[in-house]
Amino acid sequence: MSYKAPDLPAEKVTPELVRDELLSCFESANREFAKILNQPTSDEALREQVKQFVTSVFGKCGVSFDSPSKEGIILAINECKRNAEAMMGPKGSEIIRHHYQEMMKLVEKLPD
Repeated sequence: MSYKAPDLPAEKVTPELVRDELLSCFESANREFAKILNQPTSDEALREQVKQFVTSVFGKCGVSFDSPSKEGIILAINECKRNAEAMMGPKGSEIIRHHYQEMMKLVEKLPD
């Protein structure tokens, strides 16, 4: 089951919600990558890996994970996308494109 961004009104979309959805989105993408690579993983291990990876990307981008800004989230999402593309190459491109588009639906609802 591929990730789908929640359909929320803009006033309900906060940077914290988008950050949390980014974790869910990344878990979904990584589950799909694991299938492609034939590397099964437990949900708990995957969740922990994803949280560590995403928090490290936020840190690397100089973005607060606990209270992110819209610009910070965009920086972090783009960095996550680049990393996923580098790791997966062409076989992951469709998964990455789908998940990126879903996340941007939420980001676009954030106030500037």
